[in-house]
Amino acid sequence: MAAPRLHPHRPRGLTLLELAITIAVLAVLGALAAPNMAARLDHQRLRSAAEVLAGDVGEARYLAAQRGSAIQIGTHVGTPWCWAVATASACGCEAGNACLVHAGRAADHPGVSLIEGGSVSLEPSGQANAATLALFESRHGERLRVDVGAMGRAHLCAVKGSWPQVPAC
Repeated sequence: MAAPRLHPHRPRGLTLLELAITIAVLAVLGALAAPNMAARLDHQRLRSAAEVLAGDVGEARYLAAQRGSAIQIGTHVGTPWCWAVATASACGCEAGNACLVHAGRAADHPGVSLIEGGSVSLEPSGQANAATLALFESRHGERLRVDVGAMGRAHLCAVKGSWPQVPAC
């Protein structure tokens, strides 16, 4: 003889009410997390734009030494903004310019604005005219600056916002 079941008619699975409550709780948690996630994403995009420009400075310094001639980096503020790594000064960011080596564009860094820009000349010896190359801003008002020192090295500093791994300006 088979052993009797303790709950012979109990259905398995979740009820519609249990599913509705679970979905409501998840929706509330998602609504609370969404603004924080957007701010964090903007924070990362801003840092990425500054780090990419700093990397381009390093590559341009190497290229100047390799070619034995100066390499210019110039920024173009506006809409859309860009920076150009070029073999001649005043070289635009437009594709097809013979002097253009590489360009960084606003389309590559959505949500980031270039609010101040400058230019720098990197000599084959590794030296540069020390300058502030760019000041970037996120949609939330955070700001990072890219400076180039006399030895042609790029440095990031935080003008506004909380940046644990970036020193304040």
